[in-house]
Amino acid sequence: KLVELLLKQQRQGTVSVLTAHTPETGIELAQVQRPDLILLDINMPGMDGYQVLKVLKAEPGLRQIPVVALTANAMQRDIERGRSAGFADYLTKPLEVHRLLQLVDRHLPGAQGRTVYDLNKTAAGGDTTAAP
Repeated sequence: KLVELLLKQQRQGTVSVLTAHTPETGIELAQVQRPDLILLDINMPGMDGYQVLKVLKAEPGLRQIPVVALTANAMQRDIERGRSAGFADYLTKPLEVHRLLQLVDRHLPGAQGRTVYDLNKTAAGGDTTAAP
């Protein structure tokens, strides 16, 4: 919810945000909606973010969509693993608002009418914190 709120507030009218509460729902939504950017939590129940990324990258219509890790796993080895797995970017929690906005701007230049998809266990009401 926090990411959705931030993007709606900071990028009013230029970016739509879709949210899923489970990996399976997220994959299904991505297949149907074809978002322009996916924000993906690594630590989710059932499938983890690496498994979801593998499914997304195996789908011909989804493999070109940038997928950004959004996670509490902040050790250097976690970041390196994420990048080598194929994440386009890697954001750690607590979320730095300016970094999130820069990342969205970088991956969605001319963001008018673009869709960001947030597949994040915190979308279901878990603990998310933000740092300015």
